[in-house]
Amino acid sequence: MIAFLKSIPDVVWSGVIASALTLSGVLIANRSSTNRLKLQLEHDASEKAKERTATLRREVYLRAAEELVKANAHLAGLPQIDLSKTNLGDGLQGFFSAAARLQLIAEPKTALLVNQLAAEYGELVFRLMTHLVPVSDAKSDIQIADDLYSKAQAEVNRILSEMTKLNESGRPAPSVFEALDRSLRFQQDQAAKYASKRNDAWERFNQHNITFQKYLLSQLRDIGSKQIPVMIEIRRDLGLTGDLAEIEASMKKQWLRMEAHFDALIAALRDG
Repeated sequence: MIAFLKSIPDVVWSGVIASALTLSGVLIANRSSTNRLKLQLEHDASEKAKERTATLRREVYLRAAEELVKANAHLAGLPQIDLSKTNLGDGLQGFFSAAARLQLIAEPKTALLVNQLAAEYGELVFRLMTHLVPVSDAKSDIQIADDLYSKAQAEVNRILSEMTKLNESGRPAPSVFEALDRSLRFQQDQAAKYASKRNDAWERFNQHNITFQKYLLSQLRDIGSKQIPVMIEIRRDLGLTGDLAEIEASMKKQWLRMEAHFDALIAALRDG
C-alpha cells in the first residue's frame, strides 16, 4: 500500500489536497451561512413577536383608557339612574373587563398598578351606595308626588270640562254645579299639596345630589392620583416615553382645575 501511494504522482496529490481544501472551505462557508440564517430567523421571530405584542398592547391599552373615561362618566350619572332596575356596577363592567385583559399582556409593574386601580373602583361603588340612598329616596318621592299631582290635575280638568258643559247646556242645575264646585276645590287642594311635596322632594334631591357629586369628586381625586402612575407606565410600555415627569405634573394640574371648576359651579347653584 505504501509502495502504491508512493507511485502516485505529486500532481495527483496536489489535486487531491486542493479539492480537500476547497471542500473544507465550502463546508465552513455553508456552516457559517447556516448559523447566520439561524440567527436571522431567530431575530425575525423575536421582532415579529415583539410587534404582535406591541400591536395587541396598543389595542388593549387604548380600550382600557376609553373604558376608564366611561367609568368616570357612569359614576357621575349614578343619581339619575333607577337603582331598582339597574345594577350600580353595570356601567363599570367594560372597564373591569378591559383591565383584566390589560393585566394579561402588560409589564408586571403596569399589571400590578392596574389591578390596584380596578380594586379601588370596585370598593368605590360600595362606598357610593350609602350616599345614593337619600338621592334614591328623594327620586322616589318625586315620582310618587308627580303621579298624584298628575291624577289630581286631570280631575281638575275633567271637572272644569263638566262645569263648562253644564253652563253651556242652558239647563241650570245648582245642586249639580255645587257638587262639581266642591269636587273642583278638593282636587285643586290635592294638586297643590302634591305639587308642594314634589317641590320639596326636588329640593332634597338637588341637595343630596350636590353632596353626592362632591363626595364622588373627592374620591375620584384620590383615585386620580393612582391613575397617573398607571398612565405613565402604559406610555412606557408602549414606548411613548417623552418627558414623563412633565406629563405627570400636567395630569395633577388638570385634576386641580377640575375641582376648582366644580366648586365654582356648586357655589353658583347655591347662590342662584
